[in-house]
Amino acid sequence: MDTSLLQSRLRHGLIGLAAASSILLTGCVNTPSQEPTPYQPAFQHDGYGYSSVQLSDTEYRIMFRATQNTDASMVQEYTLRRAAQIAQQQSFTWVTIAKTDVERKDTLGQHPEKAKKGDIDAKYINAQQNSQCSMSGCEEIADPFPNNRTMTLKKEVMKDVYYSILVRMSDASSRPDPDAFSVSALLAPRPE
Repeated sequence: MDTSLLQSRLRHGLIGLAAASSILLTGCVNTPSQEPTPYQPAFQHDGYGYSSVQLSDTEYRIMFRATQNTDASMVQEYTLRRAAQIAQQQSFTWVTIAKTDVERKDTLGQHPEKAKKGDIDAKYINAQQNSQCSMSGCEEIADPFPNNRTMTLKKEVMKDVYYSILVRMSDASSRPDPDAFSVSALLAPRPE
């Protein structure tokens, strides 16, 4: 077979594979997982994680969107941590929360579940088999579904949490307000 023809077919095959992967990943992103939301930037306008808007030289609105399974205290901590990071970048030493707002909105989420016979409408995922190999051969280990190698992604309504704070930042050498948080204390490593 001609080398240039083989390269052309390979290139078209890779392009097709990339397009199929993109479509598959887009489908996964459109229906969020119900897992707790980690501390991360919201990569899209309506994504999960933190985002912020500067309102003036010293005021910011910090928002955090999380799934209903994210602990409320963690959502508050994440939002305040982000405010402290912005304050540090702007050379402020204090952060005061002027206003908080919490809203819950319905959204469609998904979670993995063991497949049931006759479960036609579900999207199937093949469970991974783990193998441990040695010189004498390979054996399967830690198979979570020994009798059934498929699971489903169940979709159900969940309530997303939209938490926002309006913060005022200052660089005073002493605490400007009794309710102000020290930026260095907020960003200090936490003992585990």
